Amino acid sequence: MDDKGELPMQIESLYHSPHTKWAYSYDKDTFHLRVRTKKNDVDQVTAVTGNKYDWKKFHNDYEMKKIATDRYFDYWETELSPVQKRFSYAFGCNLVMKRYG
Repeated sequence: MDDKGELPMQIESLYHSPHTKWAYSYDKDTFHLRVRTKKNDVDQVTAVTGNKYDWKKFHNDYEMKKIATDRYFDYWETELSPVQKRFSYAFGCNLVMKRYG
């Protein structure tokens, strides 16, 4: 809990693996990225992608869509068509702030 009585995101519930169903080539031009968060813990997830050797010229942000939810988790996905086949990625999350106290 921070000094305002708000709880941050449960980072231990964030999951992604750069293999199999979490990051894969859909076809020759399209790549899918998926990530899992704790249920109702974030409002939005963004995939930040780019060429790590030329970030200024080649980078994009892709808003991810919530594609499923279960008892414990939300599952997010985005589809991207990178200009260059070599790219790196990371995820950014907008939090749902819960106030306690």
